[in-house]
Amino acid sequence: MRNYAIRWTSSASGRIGIGTILFEKEEAERLVSELNEKYPDIDHEAVIPAPPCVEPPVPEPAQALSLLENDALPLPNPS
Repeated sequence: MRNYAIRWTSSASGRIGIGTILFEKEEAERLVSELNEKYPDIDHEAVIPAPPCVEPPVPEPAQALSLLENDALPLPNPS
């Protein structure tokens, strides 16, 4: 099953990232070995990426003000 991605860390810049292409475990491990040999300043690792966190969208201040002005958002009860 293709569920492994390649995570990388640059020792030169400190930047990190994770690839978007998924591989089978053996394929990912083979690619990690090749990449680590070809690019020694970048550490590559085969990982199972965590699913994205689903958070409710937070309106931007201008959007929130617009929603309040149009009575789309209820005002808090002052009591």
